[in-house]
Parts: sequence; structure tokens; C-alpha cells
Amino acid sequence: MSESINKAMEMLYKTPLKATNQRIALLKVIFKDGDAHYTAEDILKKVQENSLNISLATIYNTLNSFKDYGLLRAIKTSSDKIFFDTNTNHHHHFYCKDTEELIDINSSKIVITKLPSLPKGKKISSVNVVVNLDNK
Repeated sequence: MSESINKAMEMLYKTPLKATNQRIALLKVIFKDGDAHYTAEDILKKVQENSLNISLATIYNTLNSFKDYGLLRAIKTSSDKIFFDTNTNHHHHFYCKDTEELIDINSSKIVITKLPSLPKGKKISSVNVVVNLDNK
């Protein structure tokens, strides 16, 4: 198994989620290529290519559970697509509308110098930047 699958398996075992055969199969499909971005439909295609019998509803539920327990990040783009990101380290993204591709940006490459005042009793938990791209 790849290092990213092993790391994800370790993370899964630390959650209260049961390590069911379907979750393990999906984990292997999702983390096979290391750092990557997938929609639920992308995962469904990969599941079908691997002759696995897992429904789109189960894929959505599993992706959201993995997100809730920190195995994945969810990135919403301007097209209202939700990508699930296997790279859970802090970083930002370019999103190309024409190709529907999400590309990582190292967090050190974006500097945010000013944010608005926060509502009373709130604190910032994270700032995620998606830079939307068009063709010239």
C-alpha cells in the first residue's frame, strides 16, 4: 500500500467510524494517488472502474464522514461543485472553470493583510482562498 493510504488508514482507525469493507475500499480508491481533488462523481467512476459495488449515496455519506473526521477537506468552488481534497494540510487553490480542475497553492504564496471585524463572540477557525481562473 502507498504511504498516503497507510496514513489515511491510521487516521480512520483513530476515529469512531467503523472500518467497514466499503469505507476501506473507498479510502484506498481516494488516497491511491496521494494528494488529489475529487468530486463524489469522480469517485463513483473510479469505483466502477475497479468493479466495486458502492452506490453514489454511500460515496457521498463516506466522503462527508471522512471530511467530518479530518481525513479529507471539502472545497466548494464558484461552480458550486464540491471537491474532496486528500491534502488536509493548510493550503489554498486555483480553480479553472473551463477544465474544472482544482490546483493546490502553497499557503505561503498568499498573504492576507486585512480581515473585517469579527462578530462578537466569534473567532476565525480558518481562511480558505479559491482563486477562480478563466482562459485568456
